Amino acid sequence: MPVYSFEAVDLTGRRIKEEFEAESLEEFFSTIERRGLVLLKYKVKKTRVSFFARRVKRKELAEFLHNLAFMLRSGIPLISALEDLISETKNLYFVRKLKKILGDISSGSSFFEAAERARLFPPIVIALIRIGEESGALDRTLEEASRHLYRIDEIISQTKKAMVYPSFVIFSMCIAFGVWFFYVLPQLSNVFKSMNLKLPTFTLLLLSTAEAVKHYFLLGLFVVVFLAMAIFLLYKNKKTQIYVEKVWLKIPLLGRIKRLNLLAFFFEFFSLLLQSGVDLLRTLDIMEASFPTSYPKKMVQRIKNAVLEGRGIGEALAGIPILKRMDLRMIAVGESTGRLPDQLKMLADFYYAEVKSLMDSLTKILEPVLLVVAGAMFLIIILALIMPVYNLISRIGAF
Repeated sequence: MPVYSFEAVDLTGRRIKEEFEAESLEEFFSTIERRGLVLLKYKVKKTRVSFFARRVKRKELAEFLHNLAFMLRSGIPLISALEDLISETKNLYFVRKLKKILGDISSGSSFFEAAERARLFPPIVIALIRIGEESGALDRTLEEASRHLYRIDEIISQTKKAMVYPSFVIFSMCIAFGVWFFYVLPQLSNVFKSMNLKLPTFTLLLLSTAEAVKHYFLLGLFVVVFLAMAIFLLYKNKKTQIYVEKVWLKIPLLGRIKRLNLLAFFFEFFSLLLQSGVDLLRTLDIMEASFPTSYPKKMVQRIKNAVLEGRGIGEALAGIPILKRMDLRMIAVGESTGRLPDQLKMLADFYYAEVKSLMDSLTKILEPVLLVVAGAMFLIIILALIMPVYNLISRIGAF
């Protein structure tokens, strides 16, 4: 989207220098006119923003919403609060988006309309902004949106952190075994052959394995890369993505992580929207738009179709395979007692705690397992090499 830099004079005669994004020149002129500004000069800025710079982190959005809610609660007008927050924001892409929102609001748009046009916030946050404006409790809904984004960011961060150590150990093991199989073992094999040693079967097997790895390495690497690319493309394709996710959910440890994360997000979205006063069908529409992948989208579509057929939410959820009897029981109780949002919130908290506990214990479990596996493999290599060396020393001692 083009960025327009301009100088103008407002109704009080104050000279203004600003820049904001607009989809077209007509939209730019229309915005200037709606704000009551007299345009002096303008230019279209040629911005070269890298792919990584053209994004706003979830944590940045959460912090912005929290600060905005705090300022509104303190009685500061929305436009003044946005101006102050823009001046303190360091992400240039975020600043441009916020300036566009500010310009739209100054031109007469509502905060909800401006935020929706900016394409900056996820659908669930947009819905909460709309509810807050309509109910006059914008500070409360913004704070709820902030807490939601903080929690989602924490779940994702914990999952990534739990994978860092095992990934590092596995990578280090691959490098170490690569050195052994491509350099150390071939050198020792040549030494053993030059001495005409009769090698034990165990050692011969290890050297044959090293020779095979060296000989078929490029083929094996090609197969691994091909499979990785195939899985990646299947996952990115909307038609096949759901099948990849179903297989993922059946993998013992990874499937449990995927399931817990999915349920934590699902109940978090569900409870937050219902507690904010969004009706059930609108809640399901927003949830469907909020999920990035096919499996949860299909899950929400299935629930929505069941609700449209006249079934209760508990009955609609009964056919979802990843839900447990406990989940269905709590939802049924919440629906019958009129406390469904509270029950969903309890489930969201439960699965959030499950994710956190699993991520905390995962590193503790994987660390000794990986060390034992690596130690065992190196022990096998060393024993296989010590045996012929011991035989050689024995022969030398016999002379």
